[in-house]
Amino acid sequence: IRTHPVERRAVEAEVRMVGRIDVDETRLKDVTAWVPGRLERLYVDYTGIRVQAGDHMVDLYSPELYAAQEVLLQLLRDRARAADRAASGARALDGKLDATIETARERLRLLGLTPAQVAEIEQRGTASYHVTIYAPMSGVVMEKQAQQGAYVDTGTRIYTLADLARLWVRLEADERDLPWLRYGQKVAFETQALPGEEFTGTIAFI
Repeated sequence: IRTHPVERRAVEAEVRMVGRIDVDETRLKDVTAWVPGRLERLYVDYTGIRVQAGDHMVDLYSPELYAAQEVLLQLLRDRARAADRAASGARALDGKLDATIETARERLRLLGLTPAQVAEIEQRGTASYHVTIYAPMSGVVMEKQAQQGAYVDTGTRIYTLADLARLWVRLEADERDLPWLRYGQKVAFETQALPGEEFTGTIAFI
């Protein structure tokens, strides 16, 4: 006969589950075409490559983007001529022109150009048929959906990037084990890739 003092404590039970590791859906980003065009060059040509935010991903040839740049440059030339006339006393500068120029800049930003790229076009004074698409975040290329030389439309996915600094572990639990599981509970698990090494996580969703 063995005896033990009565004490109040939480009941513990070991629940064994199997599952798989998956990417965090909130840390996925697509690299897409903002304008129709042709993929002149893909700087990343296979999946699994790690990229940093701001890295070159794609060179895109786009006549539509060229036309939008020409609109901005023509407006800037019009303003320069108007400023020369105002300086000579011909007439005052039209304030509406500045608003139109800002609208043209915003259109280029909506077509996927960064503010630095727009400023470079203004400084250069010439339009280009090519635009470089940069990585929107640091991560690993999980999917490559297009090939060099292919034609793309607005919204066409070219790459899918994933930030693997945080991952999901999706575990399958039997219905009889659900009373032992709750949100915020700590979980310890092992993987086949690293046998004997234990990892921990927190239950975020049931």
